[in-house]
Parts: sequence; C-alpha cells; structure tokens
Amino acid sequence: MQKRKKGLLFVPPLLIAGILVVLLPIFTFMTMERLERQKEFITQKMVEAGMALIRTFEAGTRTGMITMRWGAQKIQAMLQETAADPEVEYVLIVSADGRILAHSDPGQVGGLFEHMPQIKTEKNGPFNVSHRVVEKTDASPVFEVYKRFAPVKKRFGRKHFMKRQMAEPGSKDWSRHYLEHGGRPNIEKEEHYIIAGLSMTKAEMWKTRMVKKTVFGSVILFLLGCAGILALFAFQAYRSAKASLSSVKAFSDTVIQNMPSGLVTLDRDQRTTFMNHEARQMFGDDLTRPFPEWVELIGQLDGQPSIVSREMNLEPQNRKRMRLEVIASVIREKGPETGGYLFLLRDLSQVRELQNQVETNKRLAAIGKLAAGVAHEIRNPLSSIKGLATYFSKRYHDNEADVRTAEIMIGEVERINRSITQLLEFAKPMAVNKRGVDLKEMIDHSLRLVQPDLDQKEIKSRVDILTQKKEIFTDPDRMNQVFLNLFINAIDALDEQGRLEVSVKDSAAGDRMEFRVADNGRGMDEESVLRIFDPYYTTRPTGTGLGLSIVHRIIENLNGQIRVDSQKGKGTCFTIILPVDRPEPGKGVSL
Repeated sequence: MQKRKKGLLFVPPLLIAGILVVLLPIFTFMTMERLERQKEFITQKMVEAGMALIRTFEAGTRTGMITMRWGAQKIQAMLQETAADPEVEYVLIVSADGRILAHSDPGQVGGLFEHMPQIKTEKNGPFNVSHRVVEKTDASPVFEVYKRFAPVKKRFGRKHFMKRQMAEPGSKDWSRHYLEHGGRPNIEKEEHYIIAGLSMTKAEMWKTRMVKKTVFGSVILFLLGCAGILALFAFQAYRSAKASLSSVKAFSDTVIQNMPSGLVTLDRDQRTTFMNHEARQMFGDDLTRPFPEWVELIGQLDGQPSIVSREMNLEPQNRKRMRLEVIASVIREKGPETGGYLFLLRDLSQVRELQNQVETNKRLAAIGKLAAGVAHEIRNPLSSIKGLATYFSKRYHDNEADVRTAEIMIGEVERINRSITQLLEFAKPMAVNKRGVDLKEMIDHSLRLVQPDLDQKEIKSRVDILTQKKEIFTDPDRMNQVFLNLFINAIDALDEQGRLEVSVKDSAAGDRMEFRVADNGRGMDEESVLRIFDPYYTTRPTGTGLGLSIVHRIIENLNGQIRVDSQKGKGTCFTIILPVDRPEPGKGVSL
C-alpha cells in the first residue's frame, strides 16, 4: 500500500523546480503590476475627491464674490463649512510665500504653512492640479490636493463687475484684487493656492484589503497554474503512455498474427478463444473444440505445470493430413489458478518433404552409380541374345512357331534394352541447353503429342496462362520430356471424360514461374506420394518406374523444384517451380 501511495504522489523534482522557475516570476510581476494599478486607482480617486471639494468651494466663492460681494471673512466662513466633512482634514488658502490667508481652522489664519509644497511657477496655472502625501509623525498621513486658487474667470464682462463694485463698494482685503483693474478679473496679480487635505484612513484600509485580496488571488492563480501545468504534464504523460501501450499492443498483435507458427489459445473449458493467421490457414475458422490429441496434452499439463511438446498427425475437417509439432503450456492468471491453455504449432510437412527429398536424392545417387556399372554388363549379353534370335528367325523361317518365338525374344530384348537406355540416361550426367522459349508454344507442343490419347478417353484439357511473361529461359527438349511424362501419367490415372488442367503463373518470389499439372483421377495414397520419385517404383502394370525419377532429375538440373499433392480418389497435382530469367554474366541460376 505504501509503494502504491508513493507511486501516485511522486512528481519529478526537476519538473516542480521548472514550474516554479517559469511561473513564479510571471505571477510576481502580475501581482506587482496589479498592486501598482490599485495604488494608481486609489490615488486617482483621492485626487478626484480633492478636486471635487476644491471646485465646489471655488464655485461657491465665485458666486458669493460676484453676486454678494463676499470678502475674506465670508470666504473663511465658507471654508470652515466646507471642511466640516469628517473625511476632510483641512482646507486652506495660502499665498506663494506660504502665508495662510484662510484655513478651516481659524487659529491658523495669518500663520505660515510649514508643509508648503514646492510649486513650479511655469506650471502653476489655474487649471493645473497637483497632489502629494504628507506624512505626519503624530497621526496618519494626509493626502493633499492643491492648485492655484481661481474663484473668478476671465469670461465675466467688465460691465458686470463695474456695476457690482459701484453698487457695493467693499473694504480692501486679500480677495479684492480678483475684481480690480476696471472690473476685469486679475488672477495673475498675486499667486494664491488652495490646498485640500484628505484623510487617508479609509484609503489605507481599502488599500490593505485590496493588497490582501490581490495577493490571495495571485496565490490562488499561481496554485491553479501549477496544478494546470502538472495536469497538462500528467495528461501528456497519460497520452504518451496510452499511445505507447497502443503501439506495443499493435506491434504484439502484428507479431502474433504474422508469426510463422500457428498459435491457438483455449479457455479453461477448452473452448477456442484466439487463433492467429497461420493457425487459421491450418485449420480454418471452425476450430471450436480441440483435437483429441490436444486434450491428452492438456491432461499432462494439469498434472505437471510445465511445457509439453509432441509431434502428431492431425487431419482437420475438409483439409489434408498434416504433420505438426505441438508445444502446449498453461496460461496462468493471478496465483496458481489456470486461466487457459496455449498451443504453439509448427507445420513439419515441408520439413518432412525436404527430408524425403534428401533421402530420395541419396537413393537416386546410389542407384545411379549402380546402374552405370550394371548397364554395360547387361547390354553386351543382350546384343548376343538379340543376334542369335535374329539368326534363328531367318534360319527357321519356314517354321512359323519358331519365327514367332524368335520375334518375341527380339522384342523382349529390345524392351530390356530400352529400360537399360533409360537407366543409363538416368545415371549419367544430364546436359541441359537453355535458351529463350515461347511459353505457350512449349506447352501446346507437349499437349499435341498426347492429343490422340486424350481424344481416345474423351479427356478435357485446359491451359491457363496467368502471367504477363511470354518467354521462359529453359531447355525446351527437357521440359517437353517432363510434360510428356506428367501428361501420360495423368491420362493413365484418368477415367473417360476426365479433366486435365495445366496452369502457369508467377511465383511469390517474382523471379520464378510456377507450373501446375493437375487431374481429377484416382489419386495416390500417402505411401505412394512419398515414393513417387524413387526409381522403379510404379503403380502402373506396364510402367518402368523411371519416368518420374527422370522428371525429378531434369527439374533439379534446371535449378527448379517439383512437388506432388495427391489424395486417394481426389486426383493429383504436380507443381514445378522454375527460374524464368536469363542469368547475369558470371552468375549461375540457383535455387
């Protein structure tokens, strides 16, 4: 359980470090930028509040001075009323040298303002607003908004002011210069400034709250970003693992499906659960229950948990008999419980066929050596017997019985001589003369030679040329000898109105051609198929047993292969595979 927990929570340290290195500066910058924007927002709101206060005061002053000829006392009274708001610390009007002209605290009037701001003359126009924060040692800081004091504007006409001055002349004070010089506003004569000090208590509380909220939100976003990146990496790792798993599964499925051996799995109830492509080629798709031989192997597996191997002959339904090497093993689930059975199958038919070919070649070689020595010893006495028989047939030509006996002797000697000639031809080295030969003409020529025999038994023949090649590089005389032997054997095996089929197609290798000579005659048993190419083995009463042996030897000398497939009562098929192209200079034709 501990290992599982550790595996679930494990995150590579380098990944965490990389995420922190990337995200921490980004979120720090974002937090600082947001705090700075909040600070600017608070400052802007304070400036707007101060400006609203100053403009309200200036508007009231303007109205009072123009309509009711207010002086310094009235302005002082209005200033005290304006500063009555608890958010306002103070409001005052000062001259350029810092002398307090009016103050929300009347006791400050006439004194000097100790925190007089440094005001630049070129920027102290009536509409330029400045602000600052004044730190107090015994109290919270004060946010000051200040500008040049402008209670009147130049747009008011001279006639208007003259009437007001003539009707209500007033005493001289610091506010009278705004209406001097013939009734025109004179705001450039002296520089007076209005300063509004606002309490920052609520602003500081709001700022603290906003800082906490911003930092908390940034931390949450940072954690969410980290979690998102980790989730992204986890999702990417999951997709990569899933893709790798799919790739491995696809690869393993491909390997299993295309492996050269058959693979069959059974469940614990001995029902087929899986067959790869090779197994389907062997048994078809209808293998629902195992063969009895497999059930016997399963019994051995249940007795001992090991691998069991055995060679056996199996004959699936509607298929030819096969020699297989079967390797069986148990499929284990969790623990020792049996989940099913696995059978690995290797077709030994070709191996056995190659072994039989090797044995046949050995026998042919031995017989060839023997025939070469014996044939010469037999032919000399045969010549003498034939000569004497000829002599007696001429000497006793008046005796019909003796002449007939002499002719029989001569015929039998000639038959023996033909057999010896075939045996010598089989034993001696065979010369081949390869050249380019028209494919269709070669087959048609051989068929024409046996056409009378085909017509006699009303056998239908068919030739299928399934290749685009028109020519083959081979020995036409030897191939004619091969086809004649195969055709004669087929005609002998066929009943009346039988069928002889010849087909030619390109082999899978591409550089070879496959010839098939098939009939639907009586076929052969397994023993005959194994010995069909042995010298002097024949199932025909009049056969010598050398025809197919010579065919086998001719195909070998042409660097080809020949095999036979036959079933009793179902016909026979000879398959010949030959090279088709002219070899390159300096290179021979090889199997």
